[in-house]
Amino acid sequence: MWVAISIFVIVYAAIASEKFPRHWVTMVGGCLLVVFGIMSPKDVVDSINWETLGLLAGMFVLVSILTESGFFHWLAMTAMRKVKYRPAPLFVVLILMASFLSMFMDSITVMLFLSALTVQLCHLLRLDPIPIVIAEVCAANAGGSGTLVGDPPNVILGTTLGFSFADFATHTGPIAVVTALLILGIFYLINRKALKASKQWLTEYTIMEIEYKNRRDLHPQLTKIGLICFGIAVLLLIFHVPLSHLIGVHINAAVAALIPATAAIFLLSDKHKKAVILKLDGESILFFCGLFILIGGLEKVHLFEGLATFFANLANTNQNLFIMTLHWAPGLLSGIVDNVPLALAMSYVLKDLAAIPGMPALSLMVWSLALGVDIGGSMTPIGASANVVAYGYLEKYHGAVGWKKWLKLAAPATLAAMVVSSILVLLKSQIGWY
Repeated sequence: MWVAISIFVIVYAAIASEKFPRHWVTMVGGCLLVVFGIMSPKDVVDSINWETLGLLAGMFVLVSILTESGFFHWLAMTAMRKVKYRPAPLFVVLILMASFLSMFMDSITVMLFLSALTVQLCHLLRLDPIPIVIAEVCAANAGGSGTLVGDPPNVILGTTLGFSFADFATHTGPIAVVTALLILGIFYLINRKALKASKQWLTEYTIMEIEYKNRRDLHPQLTKIGLICFGIAVLLLIFHVPLSHLIGVHINAAVAALIPATAAIFLLSDKHKKAVILKLDGESILFFCGLFILIGGLEKVHLFEGLATFFANLANTNQNLFIMTLHWAPGLLSGIVDNVPLALAMSYVLKDLAAIPGMPALSLMVWSLALGVDIGGSMTPIGASANVVAYGYLEKYHGAVGWKKWLKLAAPATLAAMVVSSILVLLKSQIGWY
C-alpha cells in the first residue's frame, strides 16, 4: 500500500510544483505502478474510464472548431458593442459570459480567450485587469459546476458514478446560477470605484482603437458546422438515456459527444481539419489517462475502502455534518491541490460509500462534493486549470500578480459562494429533492 501512496504523493507534489508537464508526470507515475508490480497491464487498461475520455475528446473537438471559426471572439465583441463599451455594463457582461460559457465548454478555453480580451480592454480603458480576470475565473468555476460538461470534476463524477447532463443541470444548475450572481455582486462592489473612474476615459477614439485591435472575421462555414454539431452534442447529452431505451442501442455520454464531433471533422476541409486537430488539447487527455491509472493503483491497495469506512462512521453520527464535510473538506483542499485528481479520488470513495446501508443518497453526496471542489478551486492560482491559465496570462502580459493579491480578491467571494451553495445543498437534503 505504501508504495502506491508514495508514488501518488510524489506525482501530486510534482503537479503542484508546476515545474514539469503534468501529463508526463502522471504517465510516469502510472508506469511506476506497473514496474513495482502494483498493477498489471490489464489493470491499467481497466482502470481508465474510457467514457470520460470520450466525452472530453468529443467536446474538445467541437470547441476547437468554434475557436478556429472565431465564434467566441465574435460573441464577446458583439456583447461589448451592445453595451457600447461602458465599463460597468462591460464588467457585468464579461463575468456573466465567463459563467455561462463555462456551463457548456471547458473553463480553460473560456479563460484563454477571455483573459486576452480582458487585459487588452482594461489597458485601453485604464483599468486594472487583475481583479476582473480573477472575477471571471471565480464565475467560470461556479458556472462550470452547473452541468456535466462544465468542469472536469463534474465529467469525472458524472461518468464514474452514472449521472447525466440533465441530472447536473437540474440539481447543481440552479445553485451554480445563484453562486455566479453572488460572485458578480461581490466583485462589482470591489471594483465599482475603478469602473466609475474609468468611464471618463471612454472616448470615440478609444472605441475605434478597441475595434481595430480586436478585428477578426467570423468564418461562416466553420461556425455553422461547429454550432450545429455542438447543439446536437448537447441535445444527445441531455436525452441520451431515453433515446437509448427508444432505439434499443446503448448511448453513453462519450458516444453522445463523439458522434457529432466525428461528423464535424468529416465536414471540414483538409485545411481546417489540420488547424482544428492541432488546436486539440491532447495533453489533457494524456493527463486524465495517467490520473486514472494512479487512482486505480490506490483502489488496488484498498485505500478508498478505508476512507469510506471513516466517512461512514461520520455519517452515522450526523448526516448533515457528513454532507457538509463532503462539501467543505474537499472544497477547501481543492484550493491547494488540483481539483481533478481530488474529484477522481473522491468518486471512488463515494462508490464504496453508496454500497454501505444507511448512507445518504449517492446523488446528494455527488451534488455536495461537485459544488465544493468546483467553487472551492477558485481560492488560489493553482486550485483549478482555469486559474493556472488566467494567472499565467496575467503574469506574462500584464505584470506580477502574486498569491497574496489573488487570495485577497478570490478568497472572500469563494468562501461566500461555498457558504451559499452549502446552505442550498442542506435545503435540498431537508426537502428531499436530490
